Amino acid sequence: MFGNAAPKSSQTLISLLIVEDEPRYLESTRLLLTQHVQHIDTALTARQAYALLAANHYDLVLLDLRLPDGNGHEIMTHIREHAPDCRVIIASGDSEIDSAIQSLRLGAYDYLRKPYEPEELINTVRHVMRKLELERDNQRMAQQIEQSEQWHRLLVNTSPDIIYTLDAKGRFTYLNDSVERTLGYMPGELIGRDYTTLIAEEQLDVALYHFNERRTGDRATRNFEVMLRRKDDLLSSLTERTSEHRVVVELSAMGMYRPSSLGMGEFLGTYGVARDISARKQAEATITFQAYHDLLTGLPNRSLFKDRLGQAMVHAKRHGQTMATLFLDMDHFKVVNDTLGHLVGDGLLQALAQRLRGCLREGDTLSRIGGDEFMLLLPHIRSRDNAAYIAQKIIASLKRPFNIEGHELFAGMSIGIAIYPDDGDNIETLIKHADIAMYHAKDHGRNDYKFFTQDLHKSFTGRLAIENEMRHALDKTEFEVFYQPQVAVESQRIRGMEALIRWNHPTRGMVTPNDFIPIAEESGLITPISEWVLNAACHQAMLWRDSDLPPISMAINLSPRQIEHPQFVDKFVHALHKFMPDGHGIEIEITESTLMRDMDGAVGKLRKLADMGVEISIDDFGTGYSSLSYLKKLPINTIKIDRSFIHDLTGHMNNGSTIVAGIAAMAKGLKLKVVAEGVETREQLDYLQTLGCDTYQGFYYSRPVNAEAATEFLVNPKV
Repeated sequence: MFGNAAPKSSQTLISLLIVEDEPRYLESTRLLLTQHVQHIDTALTARQAYALLAANHYDLVLLDLRLPDGNGHEIMTHIREHAPDCRVIIASGDSEIDSAIQSLRLGAYDYLRKPYEPEELINTVRHVMRKLELERDNQRMAQQIEQSEQWHRLLVNTSPDIIYTLDAKGRFTYLNDSVERTLGYMPGELIGRDYTTLIAEEQLDVALYHFNERRTGDRATRNFEVMLRRKDDLLSSLTERTSEHRVVVELSAMGMYRPSSLGMGEFLGTYGVARDISARKQAEATITFQAYHDLLTGLPNRSLFKDRLGQAMVHAKRHGQTMATLFLDMDHFKVVNDTLGHLVGDGLLQALAQRLRGCLREGDTLSRIGGDEFMLLLPHIRSRDNAAYIAQKIIASLKRPFNIEGHELFAGMSIGIAIYPDDGDNIETLIKHADIAMYHAKDHGRNDYKFFTQDLHKSFTGRLAIENEMRHALDKTEFEVFYQPQVAVESQRIRGMEALIRWNHPTRGMVTPNDFIPIAEESGLITPISEWVLNAACHQAMLWRDSDLPPISMAINLSPRQIEHPQFVDKFVHALHKFMPDGHGIEIEITESTLMRDMDGAVGKLRKLADMGVEISIDDFGTGYSSLSYLKKLPINTIKIDRSFIHDLTGHMNNGSTIVAGIAAMAKGLKLKVVAEGVETREQLDYLQTLGCDTYQGFYYSRPVNAEAATEFLVNPKV
């Protein structure tokens, strides 16, 4: 648990304690610092840390805030009480702003956010060591101060803090050399000048009774923050001045009095120490900015947006004004990330944010709330038309392409608009209604804007209710698999069954797939539902096979999400081995659009299943890309002609007849089987027979039926 490094005689001995609950991280940190620090102890828990702190003196502690048996802030409090001269560097993965600020307020020398660069840690530790060595030098000099005024001067001038004295009228009588390093003045330049020379104009009032302190003891000034002016600030014009011309110091000062037998005698002046804390204040400002802004685009984040929205609501309510909240979502951003990579995607988001800013008024707030989603606050609008104008302006601005890393990209935007107070009188309601309106814009073609209406709310609430009920439907066994026969055109014998899911809802009755599958796909529930159908269909196929019924194939539809899952093949094989000895008799149906989403990934996965005997069928053929290239790449056995081509099919030549005849001829040439979907009339069946079509399915033979009725078809087929 403990490790030590041999001290180097050329340096002052520095003792370091590393407190870290991750053993590998702890060891790598120890090895990294061994060549820089002479003595290192380590602790994995708060208990070990307290024991080491009680037994040893440490100059420096490298502390993780999260420990299995304690809190890093509690350890800091303990160190401050029992070893106030010990420096603490926080190294934590905690992203909470309050945690970082509390650490700095408890006296942390620095705050490193994990993961950090090794060089960053080494430089921080070196800086502490240099400061410790300087402080030890000061201590040694302090012990000799009584022997020599020269030693006293040296001690004061090597201090990193500004040390000064004022006379009774507030004029400088002494400054150490640190004033040059901190403020750019030679000490002699300020001797005899009033202390207000160094105080920033806007802080003269607050510093009046602190910098030239007259009080002593507990009433004297301790750790008072004040802003001082650098020498270059005095030489700059008002328009040229920046924060770099100012220095924030932590001031401690007390009055000096001539000793008297009656107590305090004549007031001589003020003695003070000013410590430069500009770096610490900058760190706090950076942490605060990161807590309320998106680091990629620099825009306000969700927290800051909601805060400004709340303030705008209060103002609008007080003055009877109208305001708008817009929810913006990029169209097809995932395609950019998936095809060109996240570097290009991030560049597009940054460029988009910049362009959106150019569409806004002063006082509007644009926020990135995550991913490709933005929110916009429009205070003080006169009517809904003002919000529509801004939305139109945004959409028009995106017609120009973006050039990112050499790629010409176009970005569409779907926008939902909610108006205060008509569409909501609180933050959450207004944001939710703008979000609902945005999804309505996506559902109606994208790259457009829509206003929220109560009808949208009812529709959204209905969809949300279905989604919530669907999450419990699997556990409550409300889903059921129906089966539609696939029949040979010539012999009218059943060759297979297609497994089709139905939802037997306790109050809604039998819910068809068209009413819940799109919602399942949007919510991500399609994957567990598809896996359940796969297992149920394989189980039914096993029952039919074991009943000595005529052999048939079982066709199972696969969703795009199911195929894209990294464990798709393993899960499919598991279902097969659970119910079927091999894949023979199982057929999977996929659409052309599913293949186009990830052709390379789909080819490898489907070939593995084909090698096991599983047959591959292209569903809804003719409605998608209808590309011969993927027919060559994939081990396809069957093409299913979409029902839209069968609907108006007759013996007379028309568009539908021509397409069906062409597909049938192509399939024969490629030696593929053909299944016609949606056959409802004898006339349609007769025409398919003239084309040499193999198999059909549709209401003409049977609607989808439950397992019991499907079994009856296999036992007693229709003649």
